Amino acid sequence: MLLTIVLAGTAFILLTQDVKYVFPFYAIFGNLSLGMFVLLKDWKNKINLSYAATALLTALWAMLILFYGLANTPAEALLWSKIAAGVYAYIPIPFIYFFSVFPKEDVVPKRYQMIAWFCVATFFALISFTDLIIKDILRLKEGFVFIPGPAFALFVVYFLGFLVFAFSRLIERYYAYRGLNRRQIVYVLLGFFLGFIFPVITNLVLPLFGYSLLAGVGPFSTVITVGFISYAITKSRLMDISVIISRTVAEVIAVLFLGLIYLGLVWLHWTYISTSITFTFIAITVLYGILVGQIHQRIRLFIQTTSDKLFLHGKYDYYKELSEASMKVGEKLSLASILQILYRTFHDVVEISNPRIFLPENFSRAEATSKRYVVFDEETASAKQSGEEIRIDDQLVKQLILTRAPVLFPHDPKRELVVPCLLEDRLIAIFVLGRKLSEDHYTDDDIQLLMVLASQAAITLDHTRSYEKIRAELEVAERQLSRSQRLASLGTLTAGVTHEIRNPLTVIRSETDRLPSRERDLAYLKNHRDLVLRHVDRIAAIIQRMLRMAKEKPRQEEEVDLNEAIISSLQLVAISAVNLKKDLELVPLIKGDKIELEEIFVNLFQNAIQAMPEGGTLTIRTYIDEGRAVAEVTDTGNGIPPQIMEKIFDPFFSSRHEGVGLGLSIAYRIIREHGGDIRVKSEEGKGTTFKILF
Repeated sequence: MLLTIVLAGTAFILLTQDVKYVFPFYAIFGNLSLGMFVLLKDWKNKINLSYAATALLTALWAMLILFYGLANTPAEALLWSKIAAGVYAYIPIPFIYFFSVFPKEDVVPKRYQMIAWFCVATFFALISFTDLIIKDILRLKEGFVFIPGPAFALFVVYFLGFLVFAFSRLIERYYAYRGLNRRQIVYVLLGFFLGFIFPVITNLVLPLFGYSLLAGVGPFSTVITVGFISYAITKSRLMDISVIISRTVAEVIAVLFLGLIYLGLVWLHWTYISTSITFTFIAITVLYGILVGQIHQRIRLFIQTTSDKLFLHGKYDYYKELSEASMKVGEKLSLASILQILYRTFHDVVEISNPRIFLPENFSRAEATSKRYVVFDEETASAKQSGEEIRIDDQLVKQLILTRAPVLFPHDPKRELVVPCLLEDRLIAIFVLGRKLSEDHYTDDDIQLLMVLASQAAITLDHTRSYEKIRAELEVAERQLSRSQRLASLGTLTAGVTHEIRNPLTVIRSETDRLPSRERDLAYLKNHRDLVLRHVDRIAAIIQRMLRMAKEKPRQEEEVDLNEAIISSLQLVAISAVNLKKDLELVPLIKGDKIELEEIFVNLFQNAIQAMPEGGTLTIRTYIDEGRAVAEVTDTGNGIPPQIMEKIFDPFFSSRHEGVGLGLSIAYRIIREHGGDIRVKSEEGKGTTFKILF
């Protein structure tokens, strides 16, 4: 339908014998259609709105330029040129806004900035209706030319200044982003440069030096900008630039080929039937448009496929990259690594829109039965909460297992190709692939190579499932051992805690014994009450912490003060036999489980005290180092022999006969789970320092 409108409009302009105005017509239609397309994609999005406003203003400006060229008198042309200049003055405003928010809406221009920009544009729009910007219009043999007014140079400076400012903002964002967003910015920059360089020259720079004859064809190249930016906004993944050029060239050749045929039909009608638009002409146009709609895509695909084989094969070795991806998948056992390779292959090599990898919902739990296949995420390697699923008893699953072949859905862009990952008679995974970004159909070669990739993925995923199961069982066993270690540590803790409890009990007993010795006033009794309650609360807190350490519970993350965790841990350890030094500075809060963090320090304090059987000094420090919260536990004990330094964090390794060998192993695991590091520095006979960085 769109191509039919283009052809009909082209024929109408050709019949008027004004060939040069075909280009403004293309600019109008291209800007209008692509702007509306992006707007309808997401009309609430600021990026889409600002871009659509730019495209629609550009389409309006191109239409006014067309009216200017088709005017009958210089006075009429002058009117259209002044209106066009007024519209032209507003184009930089949505352009600057778009360049400020693209590709993410993280920086939005301030309201006062927008008001200031709009006021400047309005000023130039208003004076465009005077003789300050366009003074007069002359008719030459080649067409109309306009005479710039005294403020035309200022208008050029305004327009170019705003465009340079917008361009610089996008350059800044180019350096601020990486990956896909940077690639999107490259397409916008390229489209901006290619699309605006020509109209700036033809409609601003050349008229400034007295040559405005090309003003009528200037708007045409803006379609390039609109096309590139539309592509960058609407595509979640972007093709290589050479593939875009290949497709664009194929599209242009196909349009020219079909257009030449249509022009031949127009010439035959004009020569042998009538020079006016008749019912026969309209009928031929409609019928030819229907024919074009049926064959255009096939012609374009034929041209593009041929050109790709001739020119792009060396640069973009599609088959080689797919084969390498199959080998890389076979080298991995981590589910996350396999998913990353597969998704990267789908996105960057085959260039597929919306690829999904379906795995059984209980993929890593071999003992659990799965009733459906769900999409697994590339980054988290876990099931997505999207709600998209394929039931085990689905007819598609039965068909994939029975035929052992991919299934094509050519009319479904979201799952055009479904590829099974089969191992014997077991369906390990399902690749559900959307349409290619190039919108080409999958070829036999594509399907064959994807089947090889699926077979390799099935073998590797099956091995990975066993590996994940073993790893999960090991984690469960480790947690059980961790709990056993905590329970075993309670015996050691109790010996130290009895001393901590005995002190407040002694105070309570002695003060209570003194009560009947003589009369007491009300103030003394209140002080006595406060003293007793304070010591009772201290005893209760110690007992509560012991119970929490012994009890298994779900991990609960919160903002934890490292100094508070250290002070709470000290109350669970018998430190009377050593000299305690504390140097606790203000450090950033840590996101984690407070009980687990306390468990780290209890283990370190116990080890330090046990390393000083004859007494010594336990020093605890907290400070900030390069933005990280640091805790140091230093003892003056026996130190760690160099030959066992590498083993101290291994499970069940202990230098003491009575030790279980899990304390440091548990501490190491908890620290790593909290995103921290632990470092050890020790010298035999002088002591050891454990440094923890969060």
